[in-house]
Amino acid sequence: MSWIREQFTFTDLQRLLFKLADRVKAFEGLTPAEITDLLGSSEKCTFGPGGFIVKEGNIGTHMYIILDGEARVMKSGRDGAVELARLKPADSFGEMALADNEARSASVIADTECALVRINHQIINSRPEIGLKVYRNIARVLSTRLRTADELLAWRL
Repeated sequence: MSWIREQFTFTDLQRLLFKLADRVKAFEGLTPAEITDLLGSSEKCTFGPGGFIVKEGNIGTHMYIILDGEARVMKSGRDGAVELARLKPADSFGEMALADNEARSASVIADTECALVRINHQIINSRPEIGLKVYRNIARVLSTRLRTADELLAWRL
């Protein structure tokens, strides 16, 4: 995996706070102070085009939020890789890793230069008042994705 890890500066945190507060579903209901606290313990990662951000089958303990760039979600199927989704700024992925610490269910590949926020499960678990809100929001995101997948599956059968 080829990526660059950086810590956030105070200016970065302020800029991100306003950019992300209203657009990232995992942050719904968090106060500006809670988002700042969460981002202050997170990492900024940069991936070049074609780079695997996460690989299907690898164990994960992080979720990611795209700040800049675009990526695609790919899943291995019987006839090769299948594109499941296209991601853009403010989209998140890897949420299941925070909940279960199991193998990644799909790969995410950077289509363009991508800057991301990388959030470790330990950060969320160390602050229960923030973790409760984030996990509730993740449950909503995953529920929406499951409903969409159910609908697609029903039309294919």
